[in-house]
Amino acid sequence: MEAKKHTFQLPSRQSRLTDRLGAATLDYVLLLGVILPLVAFAIPTGKKIIQLAYEMTCTLIAWPFL
Repeated sequence: MEAKKHTFQLPSRQSRLTDRLGAATLDYVLLLGVILPLVAFAIPTGKKIIQLAYEMTCTLIAWPFL
């Protein structure tokens, strides 16, 4: 029995282009629907966390002198 040789063939330029159709739209949906709401939530929350950590640090440092 003869063993078959497996050859690897690169996809043509046309098939690569058709595989990417609509990908930019999905990227924009991901950006607008997921990333921006997360950022809109994380920025104010992060500021609040930093402020609370600062207040707690000041309280812990000043407590013995009260």
